[in-house]
Amino acid sequence: MKTRTRSVVAIAAVAVVGVPMTVTATTAAWNTSEWVHGEVGTSTLDCADGTGFASVASGRFLSGSLLGLDLDPLADLEQMVLALDGAGDVTVSPSNAIDLGSAPPESYVYANPFDVTALSAINVDLTGFTVGLPGAALGAVNQYARVTADGSVAGASGLVNDSGAVLVSDTTPPASLPARARVGLSGILPAVTGIADANLEVGAVAASSQVDGCALLRDQLWGETAPASAVVRDYGIAGLGLQLDAPVVQSLVSTTTTAVNTLGGVVGQLTGPGGLIGSSIGAGVDAGLPGILTTTVGGNVSITGLDLLGSVATLLTTPLTDGVVTIDLQAGSIDVDLDALLPSLNNAAPNTEIVLNDAVLNPIVDRAGVLLDNWSSQIVAALTAELREATVTVALEAVVAAPGIGILPGLTVLSADIGFVGPLGALLDGTAVLTIDAEAAGAVGPINTLLSALGLPTVTQLLTTVGGLSSGLVSTLANTLTTTITGALTTLGGTLATAVTAVITALGSVVDALPSVVSLMVNVQPDQPNAPPDATFTAASGESIAEYKVAALRLGLADGLGGIAATTFATASAGPVTAP
Repeated sequence: MKTRTRSVVAIAAVAVVGVPMTVTATTAAWNTSEWVHGEVGTSTLDCADGTGFASVASGRFLSGSLLGLDLDPLADLEQMVLALDGAGDVTVSPSNAIDLGSAPPESYVYANPFDVTALSAINVDLTGFTVGLPGAALGAVNQYARVTADGSVAGASGLVNDSGAVLVSDTTPPASLPARARVGLSGILPAVTGIADANLEVGAVAASSQVDGCALLRDQLWGETAPASAVVRDYGIAGLGLQLDAPVVQSLVSTTTTAVNTLGGVVGQLTGPGGLIGSSIGAGVDAGLPGILTTTVGGNVSITGLDLLGSVATLLTTPLTDGVVTIDLQAGSIDVDLDALLPSLNNAAPNTEIVLNDAVLNPIVDRAGVLLDNWSSQIVAALTAELREATVTVALEAVVAAPGIGILPGLTVLSADIGFVGPLGALLDGTAVLTIDAEAAGAVGPINTLLSALGLPTVTQLLTTVGGLSSGLVSTLANTLTTTITGALTTLGGTLATAVTAVITALGSVVDALPSVVSLMVNVQPDQPNAPPDATFTAASGESIAEYKVAALRLGLADGLGGIAATTFATASAGPVTAP
């Protein structure tokens, strides 16, 4: 009877958390030993110098069905598969896969980079994944397989380098990652007023499966417990997001612009000799004099240094964000970083379902509400500040006249120049000081004669009265202007609140619908408990170990008829491996 000795080198996974970087591996070994077994067809296994193992490894970035299209038969989406038979012959599929440095007959390593252009016919945009990254020699999305004569096999897909190592995790810097893939949801979500399109954004994903087939066969056939490092499955997900194209958001800009222009029209009513300021001053002079005297106001009132639209321009162009929800008013979009609200997408147990429920999704609406409420408050505050800082120039002349009596004709009694230059805020606060320079309109004697006949004070007394009206006029102006401007700003705030409510209502409708149309599972391993029914694998049999498969992300989308069509991102498979 012939015996063989072995030393085992187990394959260890490499979890790469950033790029660029080099790939390293750890090893696990145990003492050489002789093994003989008479109850199976294979009597000996030499894992050090062994040959004749048959094995299979594969990597597939995208599989399943998406929006009614079966992805598996698409030639351009063909997976990378290597199959080595016991005679040492290897089958490479697809035949045009790239040889990464095979060393026949000991080892074979191939890759088949994923062709994202094959998805142009359906509502999924993966073009960002074509960005090449340092450490990912074949491009950002790859499908990789390696088989060796001693039964060691590995498969990988997604953002992996040319050694099959995972290049993505939840700690990979965003600047080191390609753009997210976008899967359209508008075909499965109910129509929502104000929402034109909805997309689930899938960040860079990767998966790898590495197996020491010989060690597992010795465990399976002879009961020698294989080390944990004999099967190493790894995956990584860079993030998950929800993106909405929302005209209802973009309408906030036009609504605000219209409201600001309306406010500008109200401000325009303050100016000119007959405007609100001039007429208020004229009425105030009238009220301070005996009723029989009349006041006519001429001159001008102007407001300068006022740019209402300019004061809110930045607020209309800068996206609103709290780091989780981002609202872009100009683009008309809402972006939600879902993985910031979800339990960790990485380092999860096999077949972890990511539950989308009220506890996860309601904060989206709450966060958006806070952002928009703060924004509308900032709009009102910016306009208020701009109004208060505007310069008001008052240059009025109030002419006071007395009516005629009997043969005495009516006469102009006095004129008063009323002036002010300062911020509108001073008038609103009642802290402004109006200058009043009054003087008799002509010969005092005839005027006094008329005034006496009318039972009115003398010119001198009237000049003193008019000269002392400043504080009263300012108080009247403050009340009038506050009512007018505060009322206009309140109306504007109400207009914004209505527009914001429309955005929140639209967003809430999408969020409410998500749990019924989207399901998520990470670290999908078909041979482990709680695997989805459509996740299949080849079980162990006879002298063959099982297929060890892992997928980074399974996305289930309702088809509108109550069923779920599942798309799997980044699947890696190692095995089966069959003894010589």
